[in-house]
Amino acid sequence: MHDHSLRDQIVAEVHARPFQKLSGPLALCHQAILYDGVGEDAVNRSVRDLASRRGLPLPENGEGFFFSRNERWALRFEPHGEFYSLTLYALATTEPPAFSNEECGQLPGAYLCGVEVICQPQIEMDLEPLLEQHFGDHQVSGSSVMGSAGQVFTDFRERADSRMSRVLVLQQPKMIDYRCGRLLQRICEIDTYRHMALLGLPMSNDVMPQVTELDRALAETVAAIAEARREPAELVNQLMLQAAQVEELSARSANRLAASEAYFALLYSRIEELREERLEGIQTIEQFMDRRLDPARRTCRATGERVERLSKRIARSTELIRSQVDLSIEGQNKDLLEGLNRRARRQIRMQAKLESFTVIVVTYYAFDLIDRTLRNILGDTELERQLSLGLSLLVPLLALGLFWYLRRLLKGYDDE
Repeated sequence: MHDHSLRDQIVAEVHARPFQKLSGPLALCHQAILYDGVGEDAVNRSVRDLASRRGLPLPENGEGFFFSRNERWALRFEPHGEFYSLTLYALATTEPPAFSNEECGQLPGAYLCGVEVICQPQIEMDLEPLLEQHFGDHQVSGSSVMGSAGQVFTDFRERADSRMSRVLVLQQPKMIDYRCGRLLQRICEIDTYRHMALLGLPMSNDVMPQVTELDRALAETVAAIAEARREPAELVNQLMLQAAQVEELSARSANRLAASEAYFALLYSRIEELREERLEGIQTIEQFMDRRLDPARRTCRATGERVERLSKRIARSTELIRSQVDLSIEGQNKDLLEGLNRRARRQIRMQAKLESFTVIVVTYYAFDLIDRTLRNILGDTELERQLSLGLSLLVPLLALGLFWYLRRLLKGYDDE
């Protein structure tokens, strides 16, 4: 027995992106950055250079996920399929950190979203002044999370100074460090997956009118098929054009819409993992997401389903016109066979008419043959003249006999 070639990779995958051991007071800024055509190697080099300039120890692995920290800072780098995330932690302070303009200029990719998280121990004080300090007069969503081990508050609004939303986490003394690390990571993922999921909405808004127009055009084509207003070849060409347009829409939107559905699923999974408990007078994060994001999710899902249904309808319409063409071909074959039958019947009637001429000819030659035989045998005698006279009288009987014989001979062919 020997180890499978992928065994080490599979075993390590469970621990590939561990939660960090963190505790308040601390603050962090989390950014999600789309690759936008940049290679992963360039991203890895830039992120490790950033960690080095901040005095953070570089990881042993040359690429992929890493978490590095010192007495003041910590940096978490997490690559994904179409984006990467950077989380900068400021330890032992509640002042949110930020990447400098120089650092942002050196990081490759397109900035998508970011969130500031301030984590501090909960103290006995009125909650309203604290919320007003961080969120002003904006409507705040929040709840007690993870079995009342902490409280989370946010207004989901992007701040003008940092271009990030802000989340306030009040940590209870009973929240252990690993639970705090899990909570902070889930908050960051909720913000990231929320924005990644919404990337499919602009495409849905762009594709939906085109689907509606193609749907209307297909309905007109189906009506033309049912009423046989146009030639089948013209209808087939029109269906082929519509099918090509639908496939182009599907190729352009299917991956993005499927990715959005996956991100929505991850988003709601992370919200469920918060195990929210409602605070009096404040809507929960789940309620906010259901109200604000569920219409977008339904729109993206409906767009994908409409494109798929339209493709199936075109396939059914193609089958319909194919059946119409088959019926037309069968009608043509029927007309062709009927024409062949008519020609065969005319030939049979012509043959029947020719049979009478055949009887006359055969009767003539039979009479002539017998008459010549009698003259050659008997010569010019009275007996010969009497037999010739009798033979002449028997000509009708000879003709009838030959006619009966020919009819009997051709009876089987006539039945066929």
